[in-house]
Amino acid sequence: MRNTGLVKDLLAEGYNPIIWCRYIATANYVADALKNKLESKKNSQVRVIPITGEQSEDEREIRLNELKEYSPRVMVATDCLSEGVNLQEHFTAVVHYDLPWNPNRLEQREGRIDRYGQSATNVKCILLYGQDNPVDGAVLDVLIRKAVKIHRALGITVPVPMDSNTVQEAVFKSLFEKVEIEQSGYKQLSLDLVLQETPVVEVNQSWDRAVEREKQNRTRFAQRAIKPEEVRQELEESDRILGNQETVEHFVRNACERLNTPLTRKKNSWYLSTIPRCLQSTLGTNPRLITFTSPASEGVEYIGRNHPIVEGLARYLLEEAISKNKEPTAARCGVTVTDAVSKPTVILLLRLRHLLESPKHSDLLAEECLVRGFTGSSSNPQWLSQEATLELMAKVEPTDDLPFARKQLTMEQLLYRLSDLDTDFKDIAHERAEALKESHRRVRAITKEGQVKVKPQLPMDILGVYYLLPE
Repeated sequence: MRNTGLVKDLLAEGYNPIIWCRYIATANYVADALKNKLESKKNSQVRVIPITGEQSEDEREIRLNELKEYSPRVMVATDCLSEGVNLQEHFTAVVHYDLPWNPNRLEQREGRIDRYGQSATNVKCILLYGQDNPVDGAVLDVLIRKAVKIHRALGITVPVPMDSNTVQEAVFKSLFEKVEIEQSGYKQLSLDLVLQETPVVEVNQSWDRAVEREKQNRTRFAQRAIKPEEVRQELEESDRILGNQETVEHFVRNACERLNTPLTRKKNSWYLSTIPRCLQSTLGTNPRLITFTSPASEGVEYIGRNHPIVEGLARYLLEEAISKNKEPTAARCGVTVTDAVSKPTVILLLRLRHLLESPKHSDLLAEECLVRGFTGSSSNPQWLSQEATLELMAKVEPTDDLPFARKQLTMEQLLYRLSDLDTDFKDIAHERAEALKESHRRVRAITKEGQVKVKPQLPMDILGVYYLLPE
């Protein structure tokens, strides 16, 4: 393989490259050549592994996980990995060893690493082609350079509206129609002639029509006209309801500590030395470095709201809390003595459903959780706002304890009187429905869609009751 020096240069610059090949035989040849040059050296720590369509999906995953353990690393792959596989956490460069016949494939290959979550400041993409190869030259001029030009003009990629075989046939037909045989052999093929041939012209015309349709769609829907400041309130509201990165970190750290698998602080990350038992069936038992800030550094796993650790812990704690376990990790009710309050305060965790009715779409049932607190008696409650309740919860720390019998009696009395709050619960439900309706109105005014009716579905579910007592 003549391009071994290119891979060596990438490794020397600190990149972990993927070598993309079109054919399985090519990938195996390239991988063997790189192994002989890179792995055979004394004290070499470079690992080269080919992943192709010859392996099953499980085998490909095993090989990929094996390669992730090494640094520096080189993966040689066919397009079996170019779609639906996120590689941005482990690779930082792409080399297209041979040109695909459709630039859509280039976008898919590079999109495996050039995506959200990539920790490297720069990623490098290298395209190899033969200068004296009319086939590569035609593909480069007819397809790839035009794709780049469209991307620069629109800011997005417009796929070729044809499959790779159709494009390949068009280029080959133009090439062979223009080959002129002389006594001395083949005459050099002019790309200008290739570009003017009917099959290639048809590809370009079809592509141009797709570009025009995309321009019209962008004008019609005008997503680019939405200004971030106009939807900032909705984004902030979503974070308050769903939790931001600080909320995720607080939840995971506390959950792991209660499950006797605490996190250990490292320089820019947290070390989870033991995976909680409730997650081992899906995550395994290998320790890992994690962070709650994106993008994550090399070798560190980003933990967001939708990460399996967060979802798994939340599911386990909720199921355990609603079961008949006498001592759950997270209780649905409790009495806490704290200096965070100056008078008895009740905090309720509620689940509310809304029916969204729209004349243009079928009805939808939406669900949300909210926390509300009150002071005073249940017959005359003084309600705290959602924001004030969340702020109070964030600073509550127990400062004393009560005998179990007294806590049990206190909670039984409170639960017995919760029916006094039915009218207040209805008011809260309608208050939330109006807030959601207003939020939909603001967003739909931007997107030019019709209005929606929001109807609360009563009664609300009471998921948790927590009684805070002053010292």
